[in-house]
Amino acid sequence: MARGVARRLRRLMRWRPRRNAWQPPRTSPVAVTGRPPAIAEPMRHLRGTALRVPLAEAMDVELFEALNREYASHPLVPAPPAYDHDTLVDRATARLAGIHGRIDLASRDVLVFGCGNGYEVWFLADAYGARATGIDIVEHGSWATLTGPDRTFVMADLATEQPFAAGSFDRVVSINVFEHVSHPAATLAELYRVLRPGGLAWITANLYRGPKASHRYREVYFPWPHLLFGDDVVRAFYRRQGLPEEGSEWVNKLTWEQYREHILGLGFRIRRQKLLETPIDEALYQRFEWILGRYPRADLTRDFFQVVLEKPR
Repeated sequence: MARGVARRLRRLMRWRPRRNAWQPPRTSPVAVTGRPPAIAEPMRHLRGTALRVPLAEAMDVELFEALNREYASHPLVPAPPAYDHDTLVDRATARLAGIHGRIDLASRDVLVFGCGNGYEVWFLADAYGARATGIDIVEHGSWATLTGPDRTFVMADLATEQPFAAGSFDRVVSINVFEHVSHPAATLAELYRVLRPGGLAWITANLYRGPKASHRYREVYFPWPHLLFGDDVVRAFYRRQGLPEEGSEWVNKLTWEQYREHILGLGFRIRRQKLLETPIDEALYQRFEWILGRYPRADLTRDFFQVVLEKPR
């Protein structure tokens, strides 16, 4: 090993820049002696193309309702998922089957981050023989029924309370939770800490700039309502529909690139990544380009990311 290190050091000492490598041009100092003529109001504008919001497109509740009527026949999410027991059971079964095919959940110590109702935790122990732990910041009423041998539930904020010892888990599963995490960088760091070397994490999460990030697509049919309208307008819409007043769902505003930077900075290896996208609604984009044009078009298509992360051995 010592000889190998010595050889690498000798190679580094012999390294020279390539002859055809670009070099910046050599310059000579420039003497500045003059000054421009004095201008009384150097910041005064004469003319230009300043942003003007079309008067017909005032971003109020009336426009919100009009857009919703326009999209009622072709909603962004034609069949929103249901939350009855049988549907939740079927969804948990299908999700775990897909995740197991990627990271092998059988007989592992598995942490379900943001476990919600806990169905995945129950199936991990019952069907996969795993020792499953679910964690969430809210205790769900279903936990008492689903708790049992190799099925544990913990109410805690992973980022701030650190309820688990380092290296406690072989696997981490997190399904559409990270967008609601207010300290995503600290949470990722804690997941890295509690994973064992060689452990794998499956994470999928909604991205803020995507068409569906408002989470209100059961009643709101058009894309990007959270980017186009303030929460005061969204709440007014719900109030006028006779429904409980709600704004857009709270979603942290990290882009995929920012998530990726945090992930790699911690030392994770990305073994698989996938961006789930929805094509841009060009007519709506052009109509509200003065708002949506502030964001990169690629971000406006990205609804979810999926990653498999590995903690190096």
